[in-house]
Amino acid sequence: MSRAPVDLRQYLRRPDREFWLELLKAPPRPTETSAVRRQRLARYALGAATLFTMPYVVVSALLDLAGLWPVVVPNLLCASLFGIGLWMASLGKHGAARWLLMVTLEAQLLLLTWLTGDALNIVVFTLAAAALARVLFTVEEHGLQVVFIGVPVLTLVAGMLLFHESRVDFAALPAWLMEATRVANALVALVSVILLLGVFEREVLRSEHELLGARDVSDRLLHAVLPEKIANQLRASERMIADRHPEVTVLFADIAGFTPWAAQQDPEVVVSLLEKIFSRFDAQVARDGAEKIKTIGDAYMVISGAPDPRADHAHVIAGLALALRDEVDAIRDKTGIPLSLRIGIHSGPVIAGVIGALRFSYDVWGDTVNTASRMESHGKPGRIQLSADTRARLGNDFVFEARGPVYIKGKGEMETWWLAGRA
Repeated sequence: MSRAPVDLRQYLRRPDREFWLELLKAPPRPTETSAVRRQRLARYALGAATLFTMPYVVVSALLDLAGLWPVVVPNLLCASLFGIGLWMASLGKHGAARWLLMVTLEAQLLLLTWLTGDALNIVVFTLAAAALARVLFTVEEHGLQVVFIGVPVLTLVAGMLLFHESRVDFAALPAWLMEATRVANALVALVSVILLLGVFEREVLRSEHELLGARDVSDRLLHAVLPEKIANQLRASERMIADRHPEVTVLFADIAGFTPWAAQQDPEVVVSLLEKIFSRFDAQVARDGAEKIKTIGDAYMVISGAPDPRADHAHVIAGLALALRDEVDAIRDKTGIPLSLRIGIHSGPVIAGVIGALRFSYDVWGDTVNTASRMESHGKPGRIQLSADTRARLGNDFVFEARGPVYIKGKGEMETWWLAGRA
């Protein structure tokens, strides 16, 4: 199968103006993505390497010393390769530009360290090269990090132990120029390492900031679907969360008249009304210190006494039931939609825990839950039906109306009461 011809024009076009302006901007910013920051860092490093190399070529040419050609030629070649790397980066070939930068830089340092020995203190640039490799390559590129950090380290060791004598004759150069070059090289290498450490520090701080942000988001989501106590337990331990609560009060509420009304409405209107009703319910539950368990369609389930035990759980739910009924009455009066709330309440023991692997859910089980549901389903619109167990716990703090014995499915005859208001 024949291949499409390579369009060489994509490699010959001039670098865009924005690329050169980019080199004049501030160093890579923490707000940029990791890939973009590394691309910009490679451009800066290529530009800096070109600028640091050219003075050696220019000074050597001005001195017009034939004995310096072993230093001039490699530096001139490396400066040319760094310039080619800049061009490649401007064409979007960031991976190739990064490779060319590191291979050229480390080959240059190794060769110049071998040629000049201790004369120019070139070996100090190996620290900057190793730091650059650490910042320029990601954790996923561990192999490349090891190679491009290892070569400068070996060059440093060789320079300190083996390459002491210079193979280039610097005898014709003034002593002050040699000392100035050594000091300048050390200062430039030190500044380069400090700048690269700054970039690395911003990388670490940005990663920590992202982790903290992700943790805050996950905590908010966790607290949105689970009680605070349960969310904290779940975050602190991987054990199964299951507890027995001997004394709680459970409330079930259903919006009577909602289903036939919803059948005649657009979905957006239905959801909007439910959102308005349940938002008010949620706010009232939070104010009263109860715990919302779940919604099922237009049904609403609340508990008090779990996961945090409290002695006044029946009083909390009774007051909440009156407030929820008033909320629906207010919405009915405002909108004209024929809605009313049917509520059932029962008190007793339950088992509570977290279920689900993909979607956590805090739920409660037991006969108390089933009886509370029956209190609601066998009640009447606009009324709050209590079992005798809840009535006994409320004492004389509320006003009740005896409904008398009622046949409850699955329970038989039960004595129930209507909750009329506070005493």
